[in-house]
Amino acid sequence: MLITYRRTGGVFSLIMIAVALVAVAFAVVVGATLLAVGVALGVVILLVRAVLPSSWRRSTPAAATPWPLETIEGTIVKPEDSSDEHDLLTGGRT
Repeated sequence: MLITYRRTGGVFSLIMIAVALVAVAFAVVVGATLLAVGVALGVVILLVRAVLPSSWRRSTPAAATPWPLETIEGTIVKPEDSSDEHDLLTGGRT
């Protein structure tokens, strides 16, 4: 029985492994950077909310006046020749 050893891959496989490791490292760095930026923005937003008065964040609506205190004024106007006294179909008075 003859056992032979043949090496496959070589330099190309080493380059591919190096490229894969660099890609993984780059992904980890990008993920850590995005996480750090997100945390920093969250801290800034919390600090701004703590410093600004609450009236800037929430506008309070005007208090509604209860019905008995409201006044509705009106004037009844009834001219002599009001249009509601005419029959619009025949043109005469009702």
